[in-house]
Amino acid sequence: MTISQLPQDLIEEILYRVPVTSLRRLRSTCKGWYHQALFKDPRFIKKHFDKTAKQYHALMLFGNTVCPMSSVVDRVMRVVSIYPHRLALPHRDEFVSLSEAFHCDGILLCSLLMKTMIVVWNPFSGQTRWIQVTQLQDHYIGAYALGYNNKELCRSYKILRFRCQYVKLAASWGWGALNVTPEPEGNIISEIYEFSSNLWRNLDSVLPDQAYLKPSGGVSLNGNTYWMSCNKKGDYSLLSFDFSTEKFQRLCAPFHHEPCHIDTRVLSVVREERLSLLYQSRKTLEVEIWMTDEIETTFVSWSKFLRVDLLGLNHCFSDSMSFSIIDEEKKVVVCCDEAGNFDFTMVWIVKEGEEYRASPDISVDGGVQAWSIPLLSVPSLFGYVPKN
Repeated sequence: MTISQLPQDLIEEILYRVPVTSLRRLRSTCKGWYHQALFKDPRFIKKHFDKTAKQYHALMLFGNTVCPMSSVVDRVMRVVSIYPHRLALPHRDEFVSLSEAFHCDGILLCSLLMKTMIVVWNPFSGQTRWIQVTQLQDHYIGAYALGYNNKELCRSYKILRFRCQYVKLAASWGWGALNVTPEPEGNIISEIYEFSSNLWRNLDSVLPDQAYLKPSGGVSLNGNTYWMSCNKKGDYSLLSFDFSTEKFQRLCAPFHHEPCHIDTRVLSVVREERLSLLYQSRKTLEVEIWMTDEIETTFVSWSKFLRVDLLGLNHCFSDSMSFSIIDEEKKVVVCCDEAGNFDFTMVWIVKEGEEYRASPDISVDGGVQAWSIPLLSVPSLFGYVPKN
């Protein structure tokens, strides 16, 4: 008896426990499963997601490449990136800037240098969706976030697009004034793209006052998106966007004192379970990493996870840095940031009470080499669980 001759419910029970990366290979083994839409059935997808083992990956994004990042935590710290996944482009002259990719639920939303297109990409399944967008005026940029309606059984994915204008807050460039309220001229300020309809529509959500945020600094957790933001008075908060209600909400930040505009504040997600926030004072160079204990619609609680003093190294992380908590028990964090001379990217591995700095010698394609990356291509680090 072959597996295709087994009862359908038994076949499904077996397939529920097969990793998503292996399901792709099974399409050629039994084409009936794929062509009969078993792998596309929302009921099968939901049960497979609930039962399959969740394999966690720490990934690095740069150029149009995704590399898993394996770390050996001992007295000599190294970061080795291997087995790259590359995004197949429809035209070779196009370039996908994965340093600006937004990660949600195992999917990447990537911005292009060609500003009339964006692409949604699942690196492990290889599936892509290319989406056309309207080009904004030169003095504006389009900021994007990917999420889903977490009130529905089958996830309904959406893309938020809003217009930002870069402004200077104190000595820090790169913060954008977020515009989400309608203009008298009727110009489109923010939009929602729904995967189910393949259409864009205007968003009517309104903020109580103007918000300033890093357009590329958003992270996704449980379908919602979060940014660090401040208002005109300089009050900092956590800004959330709920893709179920399509509303913005301000939440509290964990600072005991009001940070300066030039201090570093960067968000990350821990194993798709909690938010984490890296805060560094430019005055003391002390690094604090906080993690959320609980997030509700109008409330969030924080606890301090890590504290590291970088005063002796005289290094202050930029707002373009990224970080990933790779070992909660040992309190080990990998940080990626531009080097002081801007010629290459430096990878840092920090641990409470200790500090390590890896050289720019990073294995990219199987050989060790000096890794020189342009300033605009500082890699992003994030945790990833493959999805269907």
